Amino acid sequence: MFLALLSIFLLLYLIQSTLILLGVRRVRHSEHYSSEPTVTVIVAARNEEEHIGSCLDSLLNISYPHDKLEIIIVDDRSTDTTASIIASYSQHCPFVKTFTAEQSQSHLKGKANAVAQAIDRSSGEIILQTDADCTVKPEWVRETVSRYSPTTGIVGGFTLLRSDNWFGAIQALDWIYLFTLAAAGIGWKKPLTVVGNHLTYRRKAYDDVGGYRSIKFSVTEDYALVHAVEDKTRWDFNFSTSEQSLITSLPCTTANELYRQRVRWGVGGLEMKFRGLAVMAVGFILHALLLLGILLSPRMDILLGAFLVKTLADMIVLYRPLHTFKVDSLFRYIIHFEIYFIIYVVVLPFAVFFHHNVKWKGRTY
Repeated sequence: MFLALLSIFLLLYLIQSTLILLGVRRVRHSEHYSSEPTVTVIVAARNEEEHIGSCLDSLLNISYPHDKLEIIIVDDRSTDTTASIIASYSQHCPFVKTFTAEQSQSHLKGKANAVAQAIDRSSGEIILQTDADCTVKPEWVRETVSRYSPTTGIVGGFTLLRSDNWFGAIQALDWIYLFTLAAAGIGWKKPLTVVGNHLTYRRKAYDDVGGYRSIKFSVTEDYALVHAVEDKTRWDFNFSTSEQSLITSLPCTTANELYRQRVRWGVGGLEMKFRGLAVMAVGFILHALLLLGILLSPRMDILLGAFLVKTLADMIVLYRPLHTFKVDSLFRYIIHFEIYFIIYVVVLPFAVFFHHNVKWKGRTY
């Protein structure tokens, strides 16, 4: 019975992996559009004194007409020197606007509150969001807006974590897998999510759902906005898989930080649509069976074979983005990643069940 279940869910996982590959192919070959709409780049920063300088340096190197570009950096009530660093940049760059977020007068909290206030002050037709610990490529804006047809409301893109050890590498592989899954969902016109450190949207799409103030608060505000646009409007979605639009960020440095991040994502995903739950369920059950198999399987050779087949499927899914972004060297950590991936997917639902409050950036939600 155990081996039969393992075989069934391994087959389902392989089918799912095939659908991921086909979905990504669909967005990779989507049409480009030549236009230069007005653009607003928004970064909400809280206690990011170590990273905000690198982020701003990369934003100032964006290759896009400055008369059509504005950059808004909102200090989300930092308690370190983030605000003063931001102010020093804005003094020399007229297209960089800064302010400190006011205390929310609505249900909004944290980043969602800061971003909503930044959007109120913005003027761009297309809004691009990233995080203060991220850096962007000079062609990021131009490549992203080229993915907007007249009917496109949201465009996502990849974020790559910089890594110099196995702990960072497994997180980098995890993120690439997550973003590949997000791209595939959009390729099949069934969006799963667009991650907030690389979230872009048309102002009209944002206004059509009433903005963040009309959306139920979520600790993953990006997920909430994406599905509000999907549910309440007719706007299309797209996803950029180009290296030119790649954003880079930093991995968590400790296991505790990583745990809190994943719990926050898990809590935010509690309102996931059925298709997202189905994808999660296949992975959860297969991974749980692989773990239980260590105790229950009478055939360790079959269990090892299933693990290797799953690993091969994941490598095929990861190959294209890793090759495109010139980080094929991450494959050397694939076994580390698979062990982490199996444990993480099984443990996360239980961790979310026992954590009703989320702690992030010095705040509790």
